[in-house]
Amino acid sequence: MLKAPSPPAPAPHRRPRHEGLWFDDFDEASAWLRETAIVHLPPLDGARTVTVHGRWQPHPAVRGWEQGPLRLELTLGAARATIAPVAAGDFQAVLALGAGDATYGADLTLALQGAGFTNLLAWLGRVTAGWPLLGGLQRFRAQHRNRQLRLTRIEIDGETAFDFSRRHAAYSAAFARRHVRLGLNIAGFLTADLGVGESARCMVRAADAAQLPSALVPLKLHCKNPQGDQTFAARLQADNPHPVNVIHLDPPAMRDIDHHHGPGFRAGKYTVGYWAWELPEFPDGWLNAFEYVQEVWCPSEFVRKAIEMKSPVPVLAMPHAIQFKRPTEPVDALRRRFGLPADDFLFLFLYDLNSYSARKNPAAVIEAFRRSGLAGHGAALVVKAHNAAGNEADLAALRAAVADLPATTLLTETLAREDVYRLEAACDCFVSLHRSEGFGLAVAECMYLGKPVIATDWSATAEFLDATNGAPVRYDLVTLDRNHGPYSKGQVWAEPDPAHAAEWMQRLVTDRALGARLGEAARRTIEDRFSPATIGARYRRRLEMIATW
Repeated sequence: MLKAPSPPAPAPHRRPRHEGLWFDDFDEASAWLRETAIVHLPPLDGARTVTVHGRWQPHPAVRGWEQGPLRLELTLGAARATIAPVAAGDFQAVLALGAGDATYGADLTLALQGAGFTNLLAWLGRVTAGWPLLGGLQRFRAQHRNRQLRLTRIEIDGETAFDFSRRHAAYSAAFARRHVRLGLNIAGFLTADLGVGESARCMVRAADAAQLPSALVPLKLHCKNPQGDQTFAARLQADNPHPVNVIHLDPPAMRDIDHHHGPGFRAGKYTVGYWAWELPEFPDGWLNAFEYVQEVWCPSEFVRKAIEMKSPVPVLAMPHAIQFKRPTEPVDALRRRFGLPADDFLFLFLYDLNSYSARKNPAAVIEAFRRSGLAGHGAALVVKAHNAAGNEADLAALRAAVADLPATTLLTETLAREDVYRLEAACDCFVSLHRSEGFGLAVAECMYLGKPVIATDWSATAEFLDATNGAPVRYDLVTLDRNHGPYSKGQVWAEPDPAHAAEWMQRLVTDRALGARLGEAARRTIEDRFSPATIGARYRRRLEMIATW
């Protein structure tokens, strides 16, 4: 009999910062406790004292057995303190933090003494509700006696760490920003020439722009793409010292992290999976991937919605940061570099032969250009195909498809990332008649370069490309009638209209001013929405929230 593999260790539970504290309208600027409360203090190297502030607030409804003194017993590691107010007014108690408590965090326990009898009456009132003979017990359920001893704030070394007037989030975000240790372990194929590798590199740029400490960890899992991008090679390291891991990896491969990096890689860390997916429904066969993460980040709202519907953990859209050094060489020099026609209006399409051609849809780009009638009449098509080795049959089919289009250039050599940008800058318009995209890196890169882009008006690219800054193409949603790798029969994607794309091609060739206007608007869109500083600020806000749990 086959033995099922052992499940991964459960994800650590992120507990609230305080438990057992309650809020009411009697005093909206403070909290009260029924019996016992716990406040989980953050780890702070060098912190020395914790000061608890509160007040005794007589309640007008207190009478009879509810009257009398109360006291509050405070425990923080080896430190003890007692608060026993005798009159209305403010009080405070100071407790010393031990060295270990400060470094690793500690629990402050608050125990209310002197309310045991009325708490019992409150319980009896709840269990006998509806018994007419015991109706007098109902007034104790409100626990007016307990509500008189109020907590207003907790300070650590004189700074407010908990403000109980902010009942929705008492732990101070400002305090957390000043003191908690933020940082990312960015794990990915950081030198690989493929989209998921560029995804990780985009994150490094955003973290750097936000001045977030980061450790760049190259994944040890197998990657068949060339490892030619040395942008961050000098910063690669094996260890992951920061509190949060972000792993750029396809969901099915998450199970291999522990095998290749050891179980200690995730132990004690808050692990985020940075995932992309290109269809509206996340595959059921990938649901086990959630067992290895506490959170998922993804590059678009389109992806977020697809994953969120089946996710047991938070899913947030964290788009790619788009910024790179724009090529400065003249266009004619760039065209000579790649052997491109010198004077034609050039439409560029690029894709990875290791990817799934059915989704990238090169046939639609070729068909649209053929329908435009522009071939041999002042325009030409440029197709850059990555990873030709091992995909000879697909490459041969691509050559045959463009054989009848004059001046078409087919590039198959591996290009450094800077040369990809040069190629994009050398052409006049980028075309992506994809059936679906999880983000659309090449679309965003060409927009950043100020190029007009013709793209299917569906999925993630439609979140940042529209008729004001590009050339969106009509489509019909169709149901897949067979499987295409992970894109399974029964899912839906877009079928773009090549005739509409051909119309856009004709307009852009004949109206160069239109292309210039769209390209300028495209550049502003990417700079405004996807700059490293903008995306890095989103990381920082999220990390601060995680640190306040």
